[in-house]
Order: sequence, then C-alpha cells, then structure tokens
Amino acid sequence: MQRFTLSRFAFAWLFTLSCICVLAQERKPSPVQPPDGFKFDGTWDCAGTFRNGKTHHAAYQGKMILGETWIELSEQDIEPKTGYVAKYLIGYDAQQKKIVEFDANNFSAATYTSEAGWQNGTLALTSPISDDSKAPYAANRFVFHIDKPDAFTVDWEISKTANLNWVSADHLSCKRT
Repeated sequence: MQRFTLSRFAFAWLFTLSCICVLAQERKPSPVQPPDGFKFDGTWDCAGTFRNGKTHHAAYQGKMILGETWIELSEQDIEPKTGYVAKYLIGYDAQQKKIVEFDANNFSAATYTSEAGWQNGTLALTSPISDDSKAPYAANRFVFHIDKPDAFTVDWEISKTANLNWVSADHLSCKRT
C-alpha cells in the first residue's frame, strides 16, 4: 500500500513538473510580427498617390489573428471611388520558411512571399515572376515600412521586366486613428 502511494506521488510530482516546464517555455513570436512591438491592430487613415500622380486615400483595419500568428489587414478605398475593397492575410509558412501574403480583393487575387522577412523595419512581399508577355508587368510587390509606433507606409511596386527593376505604382502613408 505504501509503495502504491509513493508511486502515485512520484507520478503526480513528475506530471506537475512537466506541466510547469511546458507553461514556462517562452512562446516565440511569429516571424510575421513586425519589430519593436509594432502592431497593425486598429484603424488606419492612409493617404498618398498613384504613379500617375492621382490621389489615393484608403481606410485600413488591422488585427492579429490565429493565435497572434497572422496579420489581417482590410483595405477600403475612399478615393478614387472605384469601390475597391481588399483583405490581406500575412503569415509564416513553416514548410517554405517564408512569410506569405494572400491578397483577395474585389477585382482580383494574388499571392506574395518574402524569404528575408522583416529587415530594418521593412517587409517586402514579392509576387512570382509572370511569363505572360501580355501582362502589364512581370512582377509586383508590397513593401511595408514601420515609421513609428502609430505610422507605417505601404508601397506597391511593379517591374516590367523579369530582372526586377522596381518602379513605384502606389504609395500610402498610414496613421493610426
């Protein structure tokens, strides 16, 4: 009887110790999270210009989802009044070891990746290179840059050639509201 009680005590002690060890492990932040504690959470007022000089004004809504491992950004254009709305999901693909972005909008859809991840407050997410000679560009990318705790910029850049000579197509400066 005493041996059985000792065994139960030893088992309970080891079980408790293993639970404490698991709980004490520090959860690594997702590689998708921006540096210095920046969060895309909240509402953002974004203003800038397209490559042709026309005004671009949009509202962004951001939040971390799926256990703080993905960024969800929603965009709704205010100007121009095209009705453009988009949902961007940015996360980390552990199999590919890349940050990925899924861009779903009411005009199209696209995917982007970044092997480098966040570098000096900047994340560049690049599309695959198109071999369609009739496409308006060979590749495009989104470049996010953290300016300060309540501000970021996002640039949409295009390259007309496969050797990736980037040209700005859209620039937005966003401030938390």
